[in-house]
Amino acid sequence: MLFHSYTTVHDCARRSLPRGDDFYKEAMADAVRMRSAQFLAQLVNERDWERQRKPYYNVWPSIVPMLTRLNLDLDSSLIQLPLPALCVRFPKEMNPLQFDWKGQSVPIRCILIGDMNEGKGISVLIDIGEVMPGGVPIYTYRNFPRKPGLTVEQSLASLGKKGLFADIGIVIPDDLVTDCIRLCCSLCLLENDPSVISPDVLADDRLKFEESGDEKYIDRARRRGKVGWDVGKHIEVIPHYRRPHMALVWTGHGRTVPKIVPRRGSVVHREAVEKLPSGFGGG
Repeated sequence: MLFHSYTTVHDCARRSLPRGDDFYKEAMADAVRMRSAQFLAQLVNERDWERQRKPYYNVWPSIVPMLTRLNLDLDSSLIQLPLPALCVRFPKEMNPLQFDWKGQSVPIRCILIGDMNEGKGISVLIDIGEVMPGGVPIYTYRNFPRKPGLTVEQSLASLGKKGLFADIGIVIPDDLVTDCIRLCCSLCLLENDPSVISPDVLADDRLKFEESGDEKYIDRARRRGKVGWDVGKHIEVIPHYRRPHMALVWTGHGRTVPKIVPRRGSVVHREAVEKLPSGFGGG
């Protein structure tokens, strides 16, 4: 299955402007002169993402509804990104996250999430494939607040239509924006369960990795700049078995650490989740 990827401002300007951190220094200085805090936050997240070799989660269709329907009634300060910046990628086919715009179906392609305001919030940039003249992407921006005493559900309810370009061009329905951010929060809480999340390796190595579990294939992918994980890839439907679901549970000492874990289905209409070799968190 093929997935969309995120295009940075640097990607668009790569041919004519300085590379790497030099580009971001100039671009961030421009954002400060423009007094655009939103654009500055985007540049900081994109720079951090590139520095980490563009890590990503491939989110497979079967798990999307499980993650968008969870009630996250917990303190928003407990939502911690696994990395300073991360791209959440959706499939080019069978993508459940779509909406109608003037008679055409528009999919959510990917989302870049990153820390902002010294950990007080999460920057969310949603890509639907819309571009300005010259090919620069137009993203839907939202800033997810996280602070003690404010639940995730309250943070989601407060999002509204805030953000640069919120009413320009194609407008994503508010409910779908909320689903996207709820999914991202859920991903941050995922338990390190290899039946749900597993390292993505080079295309030529995937079958060998699944058969052997040899971590040399993960190392090879990392050396070649591929830093990613598959989420929900190995959930498949089996007739006459109950569909499993994701559940929010409290773990750790005193049960103070929230984790989202898979609950296996029962003998009627269950989905089976195949066991895969572990590797998440080790790269």
